[in-house]
Parts: sequence; C-alpha cells; structure tokens
Amino acid sequence: MSRGAGSSSGAALAVGAALSLGAAAAAALAVALLSGQKSSKAPPLTKEAWKEACDEGGKLVDFAAILEQIRMGGCDPGVREEVWPYLLRLVSPSSTAEQRSSLKAELARRYSDLLQRCQDLETSLDSAVVRTGSSVAVAENTGVVRSVPAHLAQFAEAQRIIVLDAIRTDLLQPDASPESSGSMHGAMNGLAPSAERRGGGPWLGRVAEETLANATHLSLASRKAAARLIQLLSAYAVHDPETGYCQGMSDLAAPFLTIFEDDAMAFWCFERLLQRTSKNFRHDEVGMREQLRALARILEQADPVVFHHLRQIGAGECFFAYRMVIVQLRRELPLAQAVNLWEILWADDYWQRLGSWAPPSMSRPSSGLFGSYDKNLSALGGREEHFAGSAPDLLLFFIAAVALRLRRRLIDECRDQDDTLRLFNSVRVDLWGSLRSARGLQRSLAAHYQPNSSVY
Repeated sequence: MSRGAGSSSGAALAVGAALSLGAAAAAALAVALLSGQKSSKAPPLTKEAWKEACDEGGKLVDFAAILEQIRMGGCDPGVREEVWPYLLRLVSPSSTAEQRSSLKAELARRYSDLLQRCQDLETSLDSAVVRTGSSVAVAENTGVVRSVPAHLAQFAEAQRIIVLDAIRTDLLQPDASPESSGSMHGAMNGLAPSAERRGGGPWLGRVAEETLANATHLSLASRKAAARLIQLLSAYAVHDPETGYCQGMSDLAAPFLTIFEDDAMAFWCFERLLQRTSKNFRHDEVGMREQLRALARILEQADPVVFHHLRQIGAGECFFAYRMVIVQLRRELPLAQAVNLWEILWADDYWQRLGSWAPPSMSRPSSGLFGSYDKNLSALGGREEHFAGSAPDLLLFFIAAVALRLRRRLIDECRDQDDTLRLFNSVRVDLWGSLRSARGLQRSLAAHYQPNSSVY
C-alpha cells in the first residue's frame, strides 16, 4: 500500500543526510529544504467514497484504505459525523448498522445518566449549603468554601470554571443586533439548543443559567451553544473525577459540538479523545513535560543549530509549544483546519498501529461490540511500525516542523524564552506545508530517534 512517500521524500532524504553527516550545517541545509516544501493536499474522503466502503450490512470493507485516504487528505465536512467515531475507536470498523444503532442508544442513556448525576450533585450541594449556612458563590480567586463535603466543593468549583470558559470560547459570536438574537444561524454553525437535539439532557445548572441569562453580549444562538458545551464538560468532570475539568478542555470539546448534532455522540467522542490525551491534563504536569521533552529531542536531532540556540536563550524545554500540545493546535489554526489536522492525526496513529493496538477497557459503553476488536485490527492487515510506542506521534513532528519553518526568526529575533512565546503565540501555521514537513521529519528520525537521550 502506498504510504505517501513521494510527497515528502525530498525532505526525508535531506534530513536523513544531515543526520548521517552529524553536522550542524547539514542539518540547517536539510531544514531549509524541508521548509521549502510546497503547500498542497491530497483529496479528502468524500461522503460518496465512505458509502461505497460499506457493505449491505453497514460493515466497512477496507478500513485500512479509508484510514490511508484520511491520513493524507482528511475528510469532507459532511462525512465527519459518521467517520469520527471510527477514528476515535468508539465504533468498531467491523460493526453492523444494527449494532451501531444499539450502541448509540446505550451511549445516549449513559450521557443522560451523567447529566442526572450532575443534577443530583447540585441538589446535594444546595442542601449542604443550607445546612451549614455557607455560600459557594465566592470570588474567583478565593476558591470554594470548605464547610461543604469535598466532592461537592470540587463540583461547585468545576462548575464555576466550566461556565467561565464556555462563554469565552472563540466559537461563540457576539450579538450583532437585537434582531439577530432570534436567529439560529451564525454561532457554532447555527447549532440548536440541546433540548431540541438528540442526546441533550434537561440539566444545565443554576450557575450556568444565571451566567448565560446575563451574557447579553452573546446572541441567543451562542448562549444555547454555550449551554451545550457546559453540559458536555460538566458531564466529563463527573465521568472522570480524578482528572476533573481542566482549562484547555473547552478548546478541545467545542469543535465536537460543531460536528455532531447528537450531544451524546459528541460527548463520547470527546471522551475518547481525552483518553488519548489525559496525560496532558495531569495536575503534576508529568505528561506535558514528557511531551515537551520528546519535542525537544526531535528538534535537537533534526536541527542542532536551532536547538543549541533555544538552550542558550533558556527555551530548551520548549514551553513555547505548551499551548500547541495541550489543545492540539486548536488556537493556532482556523477551526476548519484544526479539525482537519485532528482527523489526519487520528487516522495516522490508527493506521500506524493496525494489528498492534487494543482499545482501552475503561468505561466501555457496550463490550459486545469491542470484544474482538484487536482481532479485527489484525484482519485489516496488521503491522507494527519500528517507531510505534517509542518515538513521538505525528502531532509532535508537526509542531517541530512548524518550529523549524520559523528557524530564521527563532535565531534572529528570539533572545529569551519570552521572545519564543510571543513568536509562537502569533504564528500563522501552514497546515499542508507543515504536514508535509512533519512527515519528512517522522520518516527520517524514526530510525535515528533516541528516546532516552537527555536534551536539557
């Protein structure tokens, strides 16, 4: 099967030559060639191609070929709602239409249960406040009072932050005029309120209701979209209390509500994404530091000159890439390009690991659909990449490519870590050019990557 080698072979050879020579000048030449890659894209997966890939029972005939097409060109917007549950491994490629219908009903029930759990917690919180005579409506920087049970205080604090983040999301739009407030078109792709959609629950929460009622700067459509986002994030905080809600999750969650009309499917696909990235939200930041160290190793091995400069100015820990990693370039790219990148990353990871990956068992909505999932993967033409499980995934190579395409500005303009932060906070990312460069880096460094090297 073609692996798109032609699209990045020049960059791969250039970086490979630099690594073989072990010279800084050669690495600089390699990156210069790499950053000159033309921006282009392969055709995306269309709705017609997706339909043709399914047999009469709804099973996918050649899922590996579908993954190959997505990892090179992404998906047409009209097919994402169907495809994303597969890419996020919520749905098995061997499932039938009937099985998926049963799964969907079960997912809706579980999402409704989570929202009911939120309502129960709020009721318990109100009762605890009445009993103690305390109030949880405290100033932002004072935290929640400790006179109520810890789990209720945690819930109240999560609610406060979720509501604040939800109404600040950049997918919401201000109300342009009094007349526009009645329109359901213009915010988050004109999404309807959850009560009018499949999977939405009745609970919203007192804090959210009061805040949204006062958010007159937002259109009615935006407030209803924010309500959906608050529900989804609140349900996740209850679903995974160990991680809870962390800032940055709203950036990852909001796009799912632009893709899915069904709130339950949006939630469970988001939950699957969080399973993949949960280490980034650990409170001790061990996961994020691990990711940034891996990025630093890529930069060190791909371009010693740039990395030496970063170390000299105190930026060798790559904190300039923190936001890119934690929200998967959601803020560096327009929404349409960000979701395009996400599906490419998911498809690439899935494709690389066919035959060697088994889905995590945590919170399985329907074990009957997943009991033989690893067997199904093997049947798709299983393979295990020589860098799978040791070298970083495509996301970090993509971020490295973005950085190396800025190598001249990094060297000429950045004199301390703050300069790198300013540069990357204002960077304009060329999605397809950077993706080509990332694949060239990934190809070349796979054989040379040193996961245990100390770069700072």
